[in-house]
Amino acid sequence: MSSNSSQYYSQESYNEALMTLQGAIVAVIYEFAMRPCDTKHLILRNTLSRSSMSLKAIFALWDISDFQGGWTIHRTLLERLFHIIDLDANDSYKDFEEWSFYEQYKAQNRVKSDPNFKHEATEPFYKLSPEKSDRAKKLSKSPPKWRRAKAEDVAKSVELSFLYRFGYDFASMHVHPMANDGEQDFFTVTRIEAPALFPDQMSLLSNTLLAATLILQEVLNQSAYKWRRILWDYIDGVRHFLGTGDDSYKDLFTRLLLVGKDQGLCDSPA
Repeated sequence: MSSNSSQYYSQESYNEALMTLQGAIVAVIYEFAMRPCDTKHLILRNTLSRSSMSLKAIFALWDISDFQGGWTIHRTLLERLFHIIDLDANDSYKDFEEWSFYEQYKAQNRVKSDPNFKHEATEPFYKLSPEKSDRAKKLSKSPPKWRRAKAEDVAKSVELSFLYRFGYDFASMHVHPMANDGEQDFFTVTRIEAPALFPDQMSLLSNTLLAATLILQEVLNQSAYKWRRILWDYIDGVRHFLGTGDDSYKDLFTRLLLVGKDQGLCDSPA
């Protein structure tokens, strides 16, 4: 695709970029799966996996014109980006895991202790192993002090305030009810002709691809594994496409697949 003077491109072109980006992300996830993961690498692996699902969900929602739903999930993508940036900056992966375990334990315990919902707490999900039970008791005596950082503060600390203002904060208007909430949905659901044109929402697709490349890059940079250079070249290629419409990222993706097949995308021992 040649350079395009307009700000956004066709849905088809974004779908093509999505297919390659999903392929690259899944390939990286498999590299994690083949290696032993400590707490940090498990969280990085799972963050990338969650982001992969969110990426697909946003494009699927766009296809059915649920743009508000897409922006809602887009905000969670950016939240996860800022989250792992903060965990790395403060070396707090273990603290976060401990806090998560304790908070989930308390949530499950509330269900088990409520007489109105005790019958719901019979699944294996609610039964702790002896090891987890001991851990929960210890944490109850000395609760974790970790606290989630504010997305705005994290964005500012790494000079990504624009991503907070025009991505996270903008998408928040679709998370929290506004006076014109569902206005476009009304015309979509009823198929009544709208009196005025709504935005085409191509920005949702473009911004989502950008956010996903940022998460992928952050995961690669934070992990202790040695990754092949082609991954960063491919990421740069996708971003170049988002800015210019140049689809040379496709050739880079083909090279990525060949390198992955012949050598693997990770040079660290499995």
